[in-house]
Amino acid sequence: MRTAEQDGGRNLREIAAELRVAAELFEVCPTHEALGRIPRAQTEDRTPQVLREIAEHLESGNWRSSEDVPLSADELRLRFPRFSQIMPIYWGQDGAAVSDDMQDSTVEEGIRMFIEESHPQCPWQLPSVVSECYQALALFHTEEQMDTFFFEVMGGGSGSADFLDFFPLLARHCIEHLKEAHSPLWTPGGQRSGDAG
Repeated sequence: MRTAEQDGGRNLREIAAELRVAAELFEVCPTHEALGRIPRAQTEDRTPQVLREIAEHLESGNWRSSEDVPLSADELRLRFPRFSQIMPIYWGQDGAAVSDDMQDSTVEEGIRMFIEESHPQCPWQLPSVVSECYQALALFHTEEQMDTFFFEVMGGGSGSADFLDFFPLLARHCIEHLKEAHSPLWTPGGQRSGDAG
């Protein structure tokens, strides 16, 4: 959660406030549909108290250093929200692009298919994909680590390419598409320019 906060996600105070709202809602209307996906305490009548305790813990800052404990697969998965969606869909069948007409495709053809299907929302989607490519290269130092995480844990593959080759290739194609098909969303004068693609 601290990593997400530093990357522009919700901060810990916001999450704590949401937990307190959920605690109040549990007290007033424990069957409310908004609470359907929120875990409950072992004894349901303790749920509001437990949620408030978690909220206090989030705001206290009394956390072990992240250096004390290696990241779990679930924690790492949170760093790759776009990959969680696109890896199984586009490269999920033993590393082959999933679309039937793409079974014999090259890795680059699979990347082009992904980019075409994200168009015209590319300026809002592809920069995050590029970021995740480089986060993967920074966090995982060997092909074996990447295979274990992205193939076995996330259920995706990279086609016939090794992940060490695939991620820079995917990032490069995304950046090239944005440069060729889309005007910048921001200009030095501060005026927003239209989409050229």
